[in-house]
Amino acid sequence: MSTDDTAPDSMAETDLGEVFISYSWDSEDHVRSVLQLSDRLRSEGVDCVLDQYEVSPPEGWPRWMDRKIRDAQFVLMVCTETYYKRVMGDEDAGKGLGVRWESGLIYQYIYNAAAMNRKFVPVLMRGEDQPFIPVPLQGASYYRVDTQQGYDDLYSRLVGKPQVERPKLGKIRSLPKKDIKTDISMYVSAPIDIELWNAAMWRATFFMVTPDLPPILGLGFLNEKPARHIFERWHQRYGKRDDFEELRVSIIEGAVEGEYPGYSVHIGADPDNTIKRYRAAGLTADHFLMIVTRINRMNPPAESKNLEMFKRAYRQSKTYFLVPGTCRPDGSQLKPILDLGIYKNAINFRKVEEIGPNDIDSVILGTGQVERPLTEFGERNKPKPAR
Repeated sequence: MSTDDTAPDSMAETDLGEVFISYSWDSEDHVRSVLQLSDRLRSEGVDCVLDQYEVSPPEGWPRWMDRKIRDAQFVLMVCTETYYKRVMGDEDAGKGLGVRWESGLIYQYIYNAAAMNRKFVPVLMRGEDQPFIPVPLQGASYYRVDTQQGYDDLYSRLVGKPQVERPKLGKIRSLPKKDIKTDISMYVSAPIDIELWNAAMWRATFFMVTPDLPPILGLGFLNEKPARHIFERWHQRYGKRDDFEELRVSIIEGAVEGEYPGYSVHIGADPDNTIKRYRAAGLTADHFLMIVTRINRMNPPAESKNLEMFKRAYRQSKTYFLVPGTCRPDGSQLKPILDLGIYKNAINFRKVEEIGPNDIDSVILGTGQVERPLTEFGERNKPKPAR
């Protein structure tokens, strides 16, 4: 009693089905190469069907080809210029009738499959034959069997075994949970970076009005690089439009003790609107809030109408453009940086006398107690002492 210790392959030879080889008789060398390919595949378990193995089929060559193409698991089409001409109908009349018959059958099978081709496989004996792949199969994978890699790729397809096996699908691993910690106070204070504003040195406020366009409220800084950085951060946070009006801007007119006549521009975070944005995002905002703001005191000549023109333009458009700019220490030579502007709707026009001790703008009432040198512009325009 004998035993067979050989483990069965995952796909037996009988499961593979037949592989029919379609080609043209270009030359003796070409015919011999097709036979060698078929012999090699058969030696490695692929049941190739080739007309060279037949003498004269009882049903005749046309029906034999029809039956073999119909029953084959794959049909290898050995593409050459001659094969292409006969398949595409460009060959002289009377030549290559067998290939023309085969190609007619192949076209019909591809048509019946609604272009979902898995059966017909272009094969090249030489790399330069690639342009001669028949048109219906030019989008299909082709195989150069004159190279070892090309032959191995074809063999892998015919036997249904990828050269790289797919590993088994593992289980989805659990990820560590991370606590989400949102510091609302840091978020509110972030619009004013103290070191950055100190470096930029805000020294002027300017206005620009153009007919039929929103007016411009500009902040004039001495140093352009940190000024740009301030507005770049604002763009990252608010975008080109401050939809939640998280940046609060106030212009307060009137006398402040210790200050020369003029108005104060007060910029910082709006705590109420910032909290609204947090709640809209599903976050809680029950922390103590610390707000950092900046103030610029302007001392224009009594005859200046710039602020009034800005106010009239704002009342018409209901919006304005907040932009950075650069200027000299005396406030002259203002140059706006329009590409970093932010559209806003809300602005607060106020009078000093309406501000109480607990008002968010009350900080401007104490600026006169801070000793700071006047700018050149301020020196030129400060009131003369009474005689």
